[in-house]
Amino acid sequence: MRLIAAIVVLTLIAVGAGAVAGLHLIATAERVADAKKSDTPPPIASSYAGSARLRKLSPIVTNLAAPANNWARIEASMVTDSMSDEDAGILAAHISEDIVTYLRSATVAQFEGSRGLQHLREDLTERANIRSSGKVRELIIETLVIQ
Repeated sequence: MRLIAAIVVLTLIAVGAGAVAGLHLIATAERVADAKKSDTPPPIASSYAGSARLRKLSPIVTNLAAPANNWARIEASMVTDSMSDEDAGILAAHISEDIVTYLRSATVAQFEGSRGLQHLREDLTERANIRSSGKVRELIIETLVIQ
């Protein structure tokens, strides 16, 4: 009989300790959740000034140098400094012409893998930067399809 009473008392003590620990965990979790809600996330730093603007180029379709039956379609955007819409349209047309010229002199092997795409992006950004006298900060390749 004493053994059963001891087991019951120990069980009640364990249940009480578990309940107190559980209430303490719940209170701590609620405090942490409230603290995270009130914290404002740090602002995302932009590498561009407030005057930078994203301008979409019209899709470009052209054939490649080798093999002759391969075609490339590229959609891109350019990040520019502030300029008028008319100047930006003229600049976009010139940059599109440069992209066509570059793609017509390129082969499919040049675009293979992530390294090839990185080199393509760097080359096109450099050409756009030169063509615009530094007004284009970056050329972003959105899609590239080679068929």
